[in-house]
Amino acid sequence: MENDSKDSAGIRIPPPLYFFACLGFGLLLEYFFPIHLVSLSLTSRAIVGCIFTLISLYFAVSGFIALIKSKTPFDTAKSTVKIVKTGAYRFSRNPLYLSLLLLLFGIAFSMLSLWLFFTVPILFILFLFNAVKPEESYLSQKFGNEYLDYSANVRRWF
Repeated sequence: MENDSKDSAGIRIPPPLYFFACLGFGLLLEYFFPIHLVSLSLTSRAIVGCIFTLISLYFAVSGFIALIKSKTPFDTAKSTVKIVKTGAYRFSRNPLYLSLLLLLFGIAFSMLSLWLFFTVPILFILFLFNAVKPEESYLSQKFGNEYLDYSANVRRWF
């Protein structure tokens, strides 16, 4: 297929912007309207938050390395060269989005912020309908059975 501007998933807003919007919105709400229903020690919050952040880091780094090795762009506005099946893509078809969801959850847990916890499902929905579904449609049209076989064997999230 020709490598032109029409050969992409057609995602207009870069998905990481959704993460930063949810994080910023949650932090603003936490600042102006703090709600603390549960109290945990700082150590407990830090440990659990760090665990989620480290898992997030694994998915992000492994996903980026797999894309770089495959010479496939991670920019959703660019044409996908091939289906990547290595690194974190062995476990998740969307490890970079999953990493941002886990990171947001880790931050929410570290702060015990009800508002940030509230933004996690919002971010999930934004990713699902504004990035994942258009990408899946694009990849199935571009790669056909190769993508369908991959999606049958690897879960969308984890």
